[in-house]
Amino acid sequence: MKAFVLDASTALGWMLDRPVPVRASRARELIVAGATPVVPALWRYEVSSAVVVAERRGRLTAAQVETLSADLDEFCLVAELDPASVQASALIQLARHHQLTAYDAAYLELALRRRLPLATLDERLEAAAQRAGLALI
Repeated sequence: MKAFVLDASTALGWMLDRPVPVRASRARELIVAGATPVVPALWRYEVSSAVVVAERRGRLTAAQVETLSADLDEFCLVAELDPASVQASALIQLARHHQLTAYDAAYLELALRRRLPLATLDERLEAAAQRAGLALI
């Protein structure tokens, strides 16, 4: 596999969850093996926000956040940030059709447009991807 769409839930799965979910581990293994994670522009904001919230809730220490921040900066050098500017109407249509948030619809739209497998831990997004005929990691 050369590339796949990586959603925030999957990345957060290997950063925050213990034990690490199997699908999150699989996605990380693919990246280590050379596959390119493709992410929409919102990915960086979603993951960063979740890290901040995890620290506020006591799930992460300040030292862990510093390490994760550096790891995220490094990761963003490996990931392909999709340059497309998707119309709001397309996201809203996908979100409404599949009962997703507009954020999750952005991952679905990217995977559909680029014809790439999707890595997600989100059950609704997974179901939407399956209905759309996408491969899952």
